[in-house]
Amino acid sequence: MTTYRKTWDKDFFEARALERLKEEEELTPAPEKKVQRELLRPRDFQVDLDSKLGKTVVVTKDSPSSMQGGYYCKVCDCVVKDSINYLDHINGKKHQRNLGMSMKVERSTLS
Repeated sequence: MTTYRKTWDKDFFEARALERLKEEEELTPAPEKKVQRELLRPRDFQVDLDSKLGKTVVVTKDSPSSMQGGYYCKVCDCVVKDSINYLDHINGKKHQRNLGMSMKVERSTLS
């Protein structure tokens, strides 16, 4: 009796699967080391929000971003338009990462 059903060569396909696994292991890059960031610490300077209060600044399209209206962050190279958003920015995750700090705080003890 003739059967039209395909018969599989299990040894052949097992060898092929092992070859594919070896190739994938060779192509897979080594995992990157995690960057160890410094723990969050309090600022050692006073944030100057009053220096631009009540001042008028002429802004042209050719002025550099540090001279435009608002508060300029040197670390992130961005301009924030008002003091509340500037405080939110300097306390935020993106700014702290650019400073090299994580958002984790050192655990305090009672002793």
